[in-house]
Amino acid sequence: MKINKRAISAIIGTTIALTIVFAIIIPLFIYMQSLQSLFMQEANRRLQYELERLNERLEVYTTICGGWGTSELNICIVICNPGMLSVAVPTIYGESYRYGLIREEKNLLIVPGEKKVVQLEKIAFNPNLNDTINVKLITLRGNSFVSKNIIGPRNLPYILVVTLGKMSIGYKYEVKVEMVGEHGCVSSESGQACQAYASQEFIPQSSLDRNTVAAFMIAPGNYTVSLSVYNFATREIETLSQQFIELFDDTVIRLNATVRGPSLETIPLRIRTSLSDGTVILMQGDETIITMPYVVSLGNQSEPLRNVKITIEVNSVGVSSTLISPGSKMISRLSPGESYYDYFMIQVKDDDGAPSKFGGYLEYNIMVKEATGEFTGKQYQESSIELPSLVNKIILCRLYKEVKETEKLNVLVCEAS
Repeated sequence: MKINKRAISAIIGTTIALTIVFAIIIPLFIYMQSLQSLFMQEANRRLQYELERLNERLEVYTTICGGWGTSELNICIVICNPGMLSVAVPTIYGESYRYGLIREEKNLLIVPGEKKVVQLEKIAFNPNLNDTINVKLITLRGNSFVSKNIIGPRNLPYILVVTLGKMSIGYKYEVKVEMVGEHGCVSSESGQACQAYASQEFIPQSSLDRNTVAAFMIAPGNYTVSLSVYNFATREIETLSQQFIELFDDTVIRLNATVRGPSLETIPLRIRTSLSDGTVILMQGDETIITMPYVVSLGNQSEPLRNVKITIEVNSVGVSSTLISPGSKMISRLSPGESYYDYFMIQVKDDDGAPSKFGGYLEYNIMVKEATGEFTGKQYQESSIELPSLVNKIILCRLYKEVKETEKLNVLVCEAS
């Protein structure tokens, strides 16, 4: 049987071609596919990294967290993570006039929704120096976050404004801002070294002083804002309101300074004087004129009053006294929150020439006798007035020239009882 050599050659050629395809081309194709898969994986990984980097969020605030009232104030960083990704912070940089550039290794991990307070170990404030600091955080994803505020012990970043409304005459109001927790600082004046708390006082003098504003310099932190009132008539202190605030920006709050009114049986009509009880007056001669000021104020929780009658009674001991001004005065109208200022004048004469009897004293009582309600027409007498009278004592003294041997002495002689 004769074999066809051409057929055998075709079979051998086909076999060699198939061997080349399966041994070289297919592995090469698989290798190229693997390279393509690796490229796509790396591209996806890089894309995911860039997306995470773009979505990384941190809010950084610099504040004070210890050493209030001492020579060194500790510096802290408040880090908030409002995003959806955990953020790793290996390094913190701080820059101040006093220390220059400082680097601290912290290795922090802030999970989503977490707020973390971190104290800087290499930097502290001297309250007596005008130092400031700025902080920058570097994350593992390559982002950098700078603190939203630059802070110093005399250069706090934010302002807290407290507005008071409806204040009443006859009271002293105190607004107090006090730190709560482990970080924060406050001062009542710009350029003043901050403390753990600060306060401001207000005393209304007229009906135009019903509203006022208290401003405080504030570092980021948690605080309570309280309003207390001191009643000059009863000498009692009452807390009107107290609020808790978390402050990371300029803030304005409003407080109502309305004082609880008196009982229904009395009207908030008060009389007071700027002279303290037992005031000492030096007489230059045998006669002098004494002015006794007083102020009549009407609280906010009242109707307007008309025909408010003011009288005075004087009892003198050791001297003789004559009332120069009228002994009775009339205020035509008082509005709620309004004050009326006036005075009585008395001429005092000391006729006794004996040094042991120089001087004397006066006891006087200025009274609100009556008033009429403008709307109701009600007649208010002393029993229905909150503070109808004031009783004070004035001590009168004189100088007596005493001669001792060759020396002349001026002796102050007073007769108080």
